[in-house]
Amino acid sequence: MSLSSLVYPRYQVTPLPRRHPHHYLRLIGPRILYWGFSGALLSEYVAEMLRRDIKIYLHNSFNSLQSFNHKIRPKICVKNDMIKLKKKKSRKYKEFDFPVPMYFIAKFFHEFPFLANAVHTIESFQLKKKLEQVDIDRPIYIIGLARAGTTITLEMLNQHPDVAGHRYLHMVLPYTPHWTQVIANYTPLMTSPVERLHKDRITVTRDSPEAVEEIFWQKFFENLHDETISNILDVQVQNLQFESFYRDHIKKLLINRNATRYLAKNNYNVARMEYLHRLFPDVKFIIIVRNPFDHIASLVKQDRILKELEYDDPRLLDWTKIIGHREFGTAKVCINFDNPKIIQRIRQLWNHKETYIEGWAVYWSETYSYILKQLKTKTNLAKASLVVRYEDLCENSEIMIDRIIDHIEVDSEKFI
Repeated sequence: MSLSSLVYPRYQVTPLPRRHPHHYLRLIGPRILYWGFSGALLSEYVAEMLRRDIKIYLHNSFNSLQSFNHKIRPKICVKNDMIKLKKKKSRKYKEFDFPVPMYFIAKFFHEFPFLANAVHTIESFQLKKKLEQVDIDRPIYIIGLARAGTTITLEMLNQHPDVAGHRYLHMVLPYTPHWTQVIANYTPLMTSPVERLHKDRITVTRDSPEAVEEIFWQKFFENLHDETISNILDVQVQNLQFESFYRDHIKKLLINRNATRYLAKNNYNVARMEYLHRLFPDVKFIIIVRNPFDHIASLVKQDRILKELEYDDPRLLDWTKIIGHREFGTAKVCINFDNPKIIQRIRQLWNHKETYIEGWAVYWSETYSYILKQLKTKTNLAKASLVVRYEDLCENSEIMIDRIIDHIEVDSEKFI
């Protein structure tokens, strides 16, 4: 029995004849995304269909697809002791904007990494006894291509009292998570909800969970965002300085929140599953996948939004480089899954307006092809991973949330 049939036995897919993409969307909707996890997706036939037909579909129906993210978005909530996804009512919020001092503090430590190491060492020394008493138990990593639904999954799991991860406030002083939280408790900054930079109606405060750890990955691994070389980190990779820092940093987050489980969302970790599994053999991966028609439309929209924002505020371009969030905008970089030729092709497609959307389709296909290959060829990664369809998470939230909870092994009764 194949891995895919064990994970999703109810999806038995056979190849469909070539038809107009409207037909595909109407008949199978979100399931077109998941052929690969049923044994047929991302074959050369399907990959070629996506690269050809998705461009036609999005050009013809881009306005309707683009409105997807303007609709009422799902939000995680708790009601009657059950975790659910509910609809979020439309409401106007103040636009997200980092105070100028916070930007320059983050930039200062980025420009002078030896000082970042120094403050980390001092904080670690202060917390030495506590760090020795903390173990990193079954860390949880949410991964997938950007705009797949990783944020709502992060928001949901962050509500569990046993779980701790990075918050927006950690972007400013990421090297001292314990001190940063203590200082923030005495300041009124970012306490009111604001719409995040993505302009997707998701509101955040300084205590909202966020992807922060890429700051460390790009610091300790040279050329990690160089798309001309392979960005894969496998079991052969060793970086003792990073590994020591990373373990202590995770423990600080756990100490500060009085938690036992580390939670992280990082899209770039799709290329680091083997390395993370070597660091933490009991790791838990949650892989989010989304219908490619909606997903690619969202990627295209977000890329255009970030470029417009960068034009209005040049600080944003610098900020995305500092925090390592380079999925969109003029500084965006692809993840090179040891396939430089496909990266060159994606870049060529992105460079022309007529083929720009097709470039995203190829990138989507390349990303999930790699994930699929990892799950099929690495038994340990397959056992540590749960594939979650974004559409199922929204439409069958109770069932999918139960699966997630069972997979990551947390007590559902403790959800706040």
